[in-house]
Amino acid sequence: MIEIREARPEDLDAIVSLLGELKDVTLSSAPIAPAAVRKTYQRMLRFPEVYRNCVAVENSRVVGLISMVLYKTLLHAGGTALINELVVSESARRRGIGRKLVEAAIAVARVRGMEEIEVGTETGNHVARRFYKSMGFGQEYLLFGREFERPRSF
Repeated sequence: MIEIREARPEDLDAIVSLLGELKDVTLSSAPIAPAAVRKTYQRMLRFPEVYRNCVAVENSRVVGLISMVLYKTLLHAGGTALINELVVSESARRRGIGRKLVEAAIAVARVRGMEEIEVGTETGNHVARRFYKSMGFGQEYLLFGREFERPRSF
């Protein structure tokens, strides 16, 4: 049985591992720094109205992660939920865990009164694109991105 719950500090080692798997299928060249992940997680905890990190747990093992930001805009005063990261461990894929994580994110967005939920993925990540389309997401926008050099400390 899969449990979807809020991420906890004791999940961070598993989260770092999952982020490493996610990095392997993205265009990101930035290394996964466990200390930086921990520091960012601690900062996120200070703003629960903005950040939400949930994990999928199977047999006491974290096998998935969804991280989202909930924010207001002038156009969407009710707010927008943005899925930043979604990853399921390679050993647990194709069993509906990603679907459950996205459904949990949608539920959070609705409870929080958000007007919409968005997600971005690389144009070449056809697996993710098919997955999000199967979840009812449509391609509404073209997202442009520009990465910066990473600062030495955050």
